[in-house]
Amino acid sequence: MKRTILSMLACALAPAALALATTPALATASPWSAPAPLGSCPAAGAARAVFPREAPTHTTGRGAVVWSAARGCASGAGTLISTIGSADAPSTPHYALTPDGHRLALKAPLTLAPAPHGQIAIAGSGGSNGGGSLVQGTAAGAFSPLGELAGAALPGTLATGYLGDLAAASPIAGGVDDDGLQLRIERYFANALSPTLTVAGHGGAIESPTVSLDFRTDAILAWAQHGALYARDMPAADRPASARPQPTQRLASVGRSPRVTALISDDNRAIVAWADERAGTTSVYVDASGAGVHFAAPQLLERFANPSGVRYPLSSPLLTRLSSESVMLAWTGAQDGHWVVRTAAIDLNGLRATSTISSPEADALLSDLAPGPNGEAIALWSEPQRAAGGALELSSEAIVAARGIDAYPGRTVFAPPEQIAPPGPNTDATVAFDPDSDRAIALWRGAGGAIEYAIRSSPAAP
Repeated sequence: MKRTILSMLACALAPAALALATTPALATASPWSAPAPLGSCPAAGAARAVFPREAPTHTTGRGAVVWSAARGCASGAGTLISTIGSADAPSTPHYALTPDGHRLALKAPLTLAPAPHGQIAIAGSGGSNGGGSLVQGTAAGAFSPLGELAGAALPGTLATGYLGDLAAASPIAGGVDDDGLQLRIERYFANALSPTLTVAGHGGAIESPTVSLDFRTDAILAWAQHGALYARDMPAADRPASARPQPTQRLASVGRSPRVTALISDDNRAIVAWADERAGTTSVYVDASGAGVHFAAPQLLERFANPSGVRYPLSSPLLTRLSSESVMLAWTGAQDGHWVVRTAAIDLNGLRATSTISSPEADALLSDLAPGPNGEAIALWSEPQRAAGGALELSSEAIVAARGIDAYPGRTVFAPPEQIAPPGPNTDATVAFDPDSDRAIALWRGAGGAIEYAIRSSPAAP
């Protein structure tokens, strides 16, 4: 977890924002464009924007918004794609095609990641073996098969390295030692996946798999299985023989379907964070390894009864590496009977000061965390409204974001929250940065399940 403090971070936010965001107020003037529909076809699951890149500050191809058409779409099922054009505005969506002109028929949930050579990788269910399928192609071109996945594609099972390397991890149904995982990597200079690396399981179905790559394409795999959370360090195949793979490490006991995020850095350290929800009570943990990716006892961040009895969000916690090489963690917590969004920096000293960045007057459920090209990140969350009796109405949620940095010494600093969309039938919000323009695009499912979007202007824009 390198920590490079750049002078530009000090000006990444307006001076008025350089105060610890413990009780932020909603910003009055939003830099986001008005919400706009991206076609009328209902979506099955979330839409995501992705920008091919070879560095955090340079794209290698056109970005795109990708999602899966729901059954109710008048034009039929298929994978929809919208190329991102001038001023980061998405174009009229069309069906993604295979090289022979057929519709790409991957089913939700879709997982996306930048791929080498200006391409985009998409994983989803619908493989010929009954598992998942992985394809890649350019935003305006056809998508070719890259490989079959033994198990279903799940969020967290694709990752991109610093130079554009692509990692694909998936469960193996009935594989090694009951169930295990497979990992394949496409190097930034290659056009095919590496030979499959297999990780033995520990009995029972694989849950919540996630993968992360570092600069050298060392990988960290984390997953839950049979009531426990595991992690496995996977050094790159071209590393010296002394860099032997570590044995699988058991991190903690967990309940069903924990929410897991992981990150590995090129200083040979890794971080795993997770939320363990059992019987309406959630515990949020982080485990930052020592050198050599050796994990010790996890740190409990907080434990609470879920406010209003609402299930813990699937998209929390989240780890990201900023372009400055700093590491940021975001998660959904609880305070005074309300849901809140918190952030913290993680460095060689471990977890640093915690900031609460959502408004204390509202309930906030973390949806996404995306790094930008200038050392910043955007945290995105939904704000479910309170009914007259005090219950949360998940059918009426506002979409809200905040832009922040990892500031010295060891704290995250966020500007006041910015409302992107007013309360409504909004779900599945995601966000991504264009590395070239420093603009961000937020996406969500609105009325009728149709995709809507808004664009955040670059801080340098007039």
